[in-house]
Amino acid sequence: MSKKWLMYLFKRRVLLALFIIVQFTIFGFIINQSLAYSIFWETLFTLLSIGVALHVVWKKGKEAYKITWILQVLIFPVYGTLFYLMFNRQTRTNKLQHRLEDIYRLHKPFSQPDEAALTSAKSDFPNHGRLMHYLEHTGGFPLYGQTEAEFYPIGEDFFEGMKKALKEAEHYIFFEFFIVAEGIMWQEILDLLKEKAQAGVDVRVMYDDIGSFVTLPKNTAEDMRASGIQCRIYNPFHPILTSSQNNRDHRKILSVDGKVAFTGGVNIADEYINAVKRFGHWKDNGIKLVGRGAWGLTLIFLQLWQTMDESSCEKEMQKLMPFFEEEKRIKGTSAAYIQPFSDSPTDQINYGEHVFIKLIHAAKESVYIYTPYLILDENLETALILAAQSGIDVRIITPKKWDKYLVHLTTRSYYEELVDAGIKIYEYSPGFMHAKTVLVDDEVALVGTINFDYRSLYLHFENAVLIYGGTIMSDIKKDMTKTFAVSERITAQKLNHSKGVRFVKSVLRIFAPLM
Repeated sequence: MSKKWLMYLFKRRVLLALFIIVQFTIFGFIINQSLAYSIFWETLFTLLSIGVALHVVWKKGKEAYKITWILQVLIFPVYGTLFYLMFNRQTRTNKLQHRLEDIYRLHKPFSQPDEAALTSAKSDFPNHGRLMHYLEHTGGFPLYGQTEAEFYPIGEDFFEGMKKALKEAEHYIFFEFFIVAEGIMWQEILDLLKEKAQAGVDVRVMYDDIGSFVTLPKNTAEDMRASGIQCRIYNPFHPILTSSQNNRDHRKILSVDGKVAFTGGVNIADEYINAVKRFGHWKDNGIKLVGRGAWGLTLIFLQLWQTMDESSCEKEMQKLMPFFEEEKRIKGTSAAYIQPFSDSPTDQINYGEHVFIKLIHAAKESVYIYTPYLILDENLETALILAAQSGIDVRIITPKKWDKYLVHLTTRSYYEELVDAGIKIYEYSPGFMHAKTVLVDDEVALVGTINFDYRSLYLHFENAVLIYGGTIMSDIKKDMTKTFAVSERITAQKLNHSKGVRFVKSVLRIFAPLM
C-alpha cells in the first residue's frame, strides 16, 4: 500500500510539473514566433512593457514589489510584462474579497466585543492601548477578557493538548491547517475526528491544497466525508499560471465548541512533534485559549470556511455561538487579555505587518522574536533598527538548519545591517526554528502563524493571537531564555564579507518579495 501511494504521488507530481513546463514552452514559442515575423507584435509588446512599467510605478503597493517587477520588465521586456499581467489578474481575488466583506458583516453582531475589558486592558497596558484600539475599531478584532491562556513551548506538548481537547468536544470541532501529512500525528487526530463525528459532533476540516497535496492521498477528503466529517480543500491547486495560487491558507486553528481554541506554528505532520527528523530538532510554539478569546479564533476559522458556503446565515451563527456566564469570569494571575486577529491578502490592509511594527515601536526594554524566515521590507527593517539604536534589547532567533536554501541565504543577507545596528541575531543550533512568537517587555506577546517575510505578510491568509499579561508571559520568557542558551550568536566577525557572497545576497534581495 505504501509503495502504491508513493508511486501515485510521484506520478502526480511529475504530471503536474510536465503540464506547467508545456505551458511555458507553448507560451515562449508563440511569443518568439510573433516577434520574429511581425513588426506589429514587436511594437505592441514594447508599448505594453512601457505601459506596465508606468502602471507599476503609479499603483498603490509595496515599493519592494514595484522594484522587483520593474526590474523584470526591464531585463525581460516581453516575458516580464506578460508574467506581470498574468500574475496580477485579480478577478477571482476581488470576488473573494467581496464574499469576505459579506461574512465580516454577518459576524459583527456575534463578535461579542467587551468594552469593559478593552477599557481595563488599556489602563493596565497603556503602551499598547493604541494597538488594541486599532485592531478592534479598524480591523474588527475585539479584545476579550475572561480568557485562560496556556503556552506550548514545543510541538509535542501542543499535540497532547489538542488530543485532550478533541476528546472533550460536545458540539463541534473546527479544524484548519496549512499542512496535513500522513503519519502518527494525523492518524491519531483523524481517528478522534471520526469518533466524534460518529457520536454526532459537527466536525469540519479544512486544509490548504498546496500545503497538503503532496502529503495526503487524493481520496482523503472523500474518506472523511464518508465518516461524517465535513471536509473542504482551500484554493485547490491547478497547474495554470495564475496569481490566485499565491494566496494560500497558512492559518492553523483548532476550535472545540467555541470555548477552547488552539493556534501557533504547528502543522499536522510528524516533523512538528519530532517523530521524524527532517532538519534536526524541530522547534515550534503553540497556544491554547479557554474562554471568550477562543470564540475570536472560531470566527477566524469561519471566515474562510463560509466563503465556500453560500447558505451561511444568522441562524447558523446563533447556533454556533457559545454561552459565557458573566459571573464566572476567570480570575487570577493566569488570566490574560486576548486579541485574536487575522490577515487577508485580498484587502489593502496588512494587519500582520502593522501589528509587528506597533509592537516594536511600543517597546520600552526588549523585543524578542522567533521566526523561521527573516525577509524584511523597509518598514519592518527600519522599525527593528530604530528600536535597537534607541537602546531596546532586540533579539531574533532564526534556524541554523534551513528548509529552503535560497530563502535561508536571503535571511542571512539581512544579518550584517541588523547586527551593525546592535540587534542580536541567533541561529537555533539544534535544528529548525519554525515558531512565530514575539515577546515585548515581558508583558505582551504574539503567538501565531505569521513569519517575518513577504509571502506571509502580504500573500497568505494568516492568524495570530495577542496576549496582554497573565502568567503565560513568564512561560514564554522562560522558553526564550532556554532557546537563546542553545543558539549560536551571530557576530560581525562570523559574517562572510567576500565579494562573491555579497553579490549573491544582493541579487537575492532584489527578488526577495517573490520568495
